Amino acid sequence: AKKPCDPSTLENCDKKDKAFIEEIKDLDAAKLLEEREKLEKEINELTAEHKEAQDLFEKQKEEALATMKKSDDLKGKLSKLQNKLGYKLLILKAKTKPKEEL
Repeated sequence: AKKPCDPSTLENCDKKDKAFIEEIKDLDAAKLLEEREKLEKEINELTAEHKEAQDLFEKQKEEALATMKKSDDLKGKLSKLQNKLGYKLLILKAKTKPKEEL
């Protein structure tokens, strides 16, 4: 990881860092603090929004996996039931068909 830019010596500062240092060089301490708080607020708000979306995704993923397992279980039960009763149903359908359908 890159070492952080040191604004007092410009050590480890790239072009982007130096351009921002130049941009804020005439701001007084109160303005610098105001700018810092504005940026921190923006980052913190988006971080919270991201965490909320991530938590929702995890919850929905767990629900989806549980639903998939339930669906697979029901598919297995249905298959067994069709194997057990399917032929009986076919015979009953054939025996109870109205005459005009034959």
